[in-house]
Amino acid sequence: MSDELLRLEGVGKRFGQAEVLAGIDLGVARGEVVAVIGPSGSGKSTLLRCINHLSPPTSGHVWFDGKPIGERHDGTRWVARPEREVDAQRARIGMVFQRFHLFPTSPRSRT
Repeated sequence: MSDELLRLEGVGKRFGQAEVLAGIDLGVARGEVVAVIGPSGSGKSTLLRCINHLSPPTSGHVWFDGKPIGERHDGTRWVARPEREVDAQRARIGMVFQRFHLFPTSPRSRT
């Protein structure tokens, strides 16, 4: 049995013509601590958003604790999970951003 908690295979993300992530493969073992570092604009926040399926990857797949995040395989193809299931998956994944403003705020969240 593998002690791998997080697995990324071929994860990519495009915004129009801009390819932000390409072919990211990563495995993180249970208990392992990982820091993602790099220059501004290199895709760090986009990678974290893809892991948590806040911004679904354009290509590739993410698994957490052996289950694909944000999608499932029905035997012949990958299909999106209902948002309620994705929310439950997100509740099991923690991440820390350097700056809170990386997430857009809604009018209701402003005080």
